[in-house]
Amino acid sequence: MSLRHPIPSLEPSLGLAGLGLLAAAMPTAAQTPPAADLALPEMNVQTQAPSSYSGANVPAARLPTTVADAPQTISVVPRALIDERAGTTLREALRNVTGISFAAGEGGASGDNLTLRGFSARGDFFIEGLRDIGQYTRDPFYLDSVEVLKGPSSIQFGRGSTGGVINQTLRLPQARNFGELSLQAFSPAGVRATSDVNLYAGTVGVRLNTMALTQQVAGRDHVENSRYGIAPSVTFGLGTNTQFTVHYLHQYENNVPDYGLPWLFGRPAAVNRNNYYGTAGVDHERLTTDVLTARLSHRFSDEVTVRNTFRFSNYDRDLQATAPRFNATPTSLAQIPTTTVLREAQFRDATDTGYNNLSELVLNFRTGPLEHSALVGAEFGRDTNHTTRYFGPRPNANLFFPNYFDNTSNLTRSLRSRVSVTSDSAAAFAVDQIKIGQMFEVLLGGRFDHFETDYRSFLDNVRLKGNDNLASYRAALVFKPIPGLRTYFSTGTSFNPSGEFLTLTATTADLAPERNQSYEIGASYDIAGRVEVKGAVFRLEKENARTTDPASGITSLAGNQRVDGFEVSMLGRVTQNWNLLAGYTFLDGQIVQSKVPAEVGRNIPNTPKHTATVWSTYDLPYDLTLGGGAFYVDGRYSNTTNTNFAPGYTRYDASLAWVPKEGGFRGLRVQLNALNLTDRRYYDQVTGGQVVPGASRTFIATVAARF
Repeated sequence: MSLRHPIPSLEPSLGLAGLGLLAAAMPTAAQTPPAADLALPEMNVQTQAPSSYSGANVPAARLPTTVADAPQTISVVPRALIDERAGTTLREALRNVTGISFAAGEGGASGDNLTLRGFSARGDFFIEGLRDIGQYTRDPFYLDSVEVLKGPSSIQFGRGSTGGVINQTLRLPQARNFGELSLQAFSPAGVRATSDVNLYAGTVGVRLNTMALTQQVAGRDHVENSRYGIAPSVTFGLGTNTQFTVHYLHQYENNVPDYGLPWLFGRPAAVNRNNYYGTAGVDHERLTTDVLTARLSHRFSDEVTVRNTFRFSNYDRDLQATAPRFNATPTSLAQIPTTTVLREAQFRDATDTGYNNLSELVLNFRTGPLEHSALVGAEFGRDTNHTTRYFGPRPNANLFFPNYFDNTSNLTRSLRSRVSVTSDSAAAFAVDQIKIGQMFEVLLGGRFDHFETDYRSFLDNVRLKGNDNLASYRAALVFKPIPGLRTYFSTGTSFNPSGEFLTLTATTADLAPERNQSYEIGASYDIAGRVEVKGAVFRLEKENARTTDPASGITSLAGNQRVDGFEVSMLGRVTQNWNLLAGYTFLDGQIVQSKVPAEVGRNIPNTPKHTATVWSTYDLPYDLTLGGGAFYVDGRYSNTTNTNFAPGYTRYDASLAWVPKEGGFRGLRVQLNALNLTDRRYYDQVTGGQVVPGASRTFIATVAARF
């Protein structure tokens, strides 16, 4: 069961029941013998199990249709794929999706940060369709799948979503009893344990997911990640027309944060990959995440379903990190031996709190020959942020041999700023997908948003307000010329208000939102129900990007940024034993207009032209499964003037699993994964200030038992 469903999906159960009834109803020799002159042919019905990678038939978030029927590029990363690749973070799960590149923390940022189709998606994380605003490391221990909806999606999700959104679906109670315990060991050192237990009785189901992890990052001295989490949920009314579900997530992290290496001569500094520029006993990141989700749904009939979802979220963050910078950037190789690195302190105490409510009406009806699937809704929210920033001296570090234990200098901190921000939002939206005969469909959608921001800076007694009203739309035409082939043309808009990330400045408070327009032509082809091939050509354009005149310091909406691209993918069960997922995305992102002359014609930061991924498994004899794959990220720039460049890379991964299908070991899974098999030095996260190397070769051994 998913929070997005008013009732559990019954189609597979009904299908099996139907086959059973059919078998029972068929005449046998002992019942009604056939006529003497009638010979019944022998029947042998075989079918191939669907690929575990397919998410085509799940409902699309905030759309009145499934992923397969949505006129939009949607990539689904199911739990089975995450487990095969031993994914322990959302970031690792997203390596199965092209068109994504990861960004490093900067300015005190923490947690997951990425760009999608060339535009920042830092604020575009969702859980079951409701915004997940926190800065934390998302662990998939409580997730059923991850959905990446590409292209502007403001009619569904409101502000942001320029390049798309990342929606996480939850593991929720089901109408059966089961459990799974898992233990993982990491190299060079680390362990992770998870559990997933589901119990039900009558119409009540209870599910509990837990996780605990401690891990040293291979190839990065002193960088450690430690976290634990618990995610209980309960559903009343399983299998009935009225359901009430409550899900709670609590996760705590105590990490040594990694702000990576400095840039030198426009490239990552050519120093030991292990170099860490923080200081012992000082650098830390303590994050507490609490997310409560409650949904009540009622199905009046097959034609009408109403549901209401409420979300309370609270994210506490205590950060003391070191950003490596140069006191004076060397201008020649001769200066490098005497160059020192400034340990720039990033001190933050922050709390983000959200209250969100989403009401939806799902309608399925006909008007003459037209068949409608419609979604009508209203959304209200309040998000608050309270941040206190500090500054303090840190000892400089040697570029080549930073002393992690050099904390003899004065490490006291002083207050720099204290800010409080509140944003209130209200929206109404409607989407209708209309079937016109067997070959055509039309999707029409519109949304109106009100977004208001109140910013207060207490030390300098500054108060700013932003007030925005904006309409968004989506339109699409679908053409299905032959069975299995689906083509579409889609266009839509999105917007980015100045207070999108709960911050304002005097130069941006009165600016209207940035507007984004998209055009996409796509197609998908289902080959015999086994393999799906998809492709799309698209353009995204930020028509009035914010840009600051370097001479006057005035920010205006005189910029223009454009991304042209295409992507192709294939996934499915190619043969009975062979599963395959592969994808490729090309992005040509340029700054077309800017008040900064040096930016015009440059590439959009953190937008690699080429990204590709492939993962494949093959079932061997003796219940063994061999897996392997790679993902490729082309070189990308970290800043708008394209002076800092991180080279491209390919990372290879592999796995070997033993999953007995019968006998005394049935339900056991023993698995070995190797990440970065060739121990490639690569740069995983980039930003204007620094670049973070990816982990070196890592082995993960997993033992899991299902019951």
